[in-house]
Amino acid sequence: MAKKIVVKIGGSILFDSNLDINFPILKKFKDWYIQHKEEYDKIVIVTGGGALSRDLQRRIGNNITEKEYLHNIAMSVTQTNAAIIQGYLEDVDSYIPKRIGDAYEFLLEEKNRTLISGGLKVGWSSDMDAAIFADMLDADTVYKISNIDYVYDSDPKVNSNAKPFTDLTWTEYAGLFNITDGAVQEANKNIPIDVTCAQFCLKKGISFFICGGEVLKEKATVEEIIKSGTLIH
Repeated sequence: MAKKIVVKIGGSILFDSNLDINFPILKKFKDWYIQHKEEYDKIVIVTGGGALSRDLQRRIGNNITEKEYLHNIAMSVTQTNAAIIQGYLEDVDSYIPKRIGDAYEFLLEEKNRTLISGGLKVGWSSDMDAAIFADMLDADTVYKISNIDYVYDSDPKVNSNAKPFTDLTWTEYAGLFNITDGAVQEANKNIPIDVTCAQFCLKKGISFFICGGEVLKEKATVEEIIKSGTLIH
């Protein structure tokens, strides 16, 4: 059976507070990629906009009010971030798609291996793109490495006694964040996996493994980083 993996690198960890590229974290990922690339028939790496996107939106938000334009701008930032990852990995055979159809055609070809992507559809989160790619490949799990280490029962920044979960069903996740069937993502609602993506994964049987946070600094390798986190299935 073909071995495949879908990894979501949160835009939140691509840049530090000064909007400098977070090369120490990227190096850990590059080391993993170089060591394990040949183990996989297909590798999909997806990234979001992160701090760069938020900073740009803050700067232009008062002058461009149409949401579709703002979404287009944010999506273009995710593609820039994908290009940064591609350049840093230095894999000339990797590919950045411009449309979902391009990604599908690339992944269909047996000889093609690594696809690196930002957001490809206005209105989707980059988590949703990762879930779509997992569905294309019949991959059962998306590994999301971001600035949070677990899903908690409350905000750990506010509640020092917040309880981390290591295992959640999508139904339990929906209850935790008040997601009802057919619900749509509310503007500026910040949850680990957005509403649309969570409902898609429930229907398709796709899991998300969420990891990262302070562990990114504490652990030397990606293998160690993905040993702790929350599996949502």
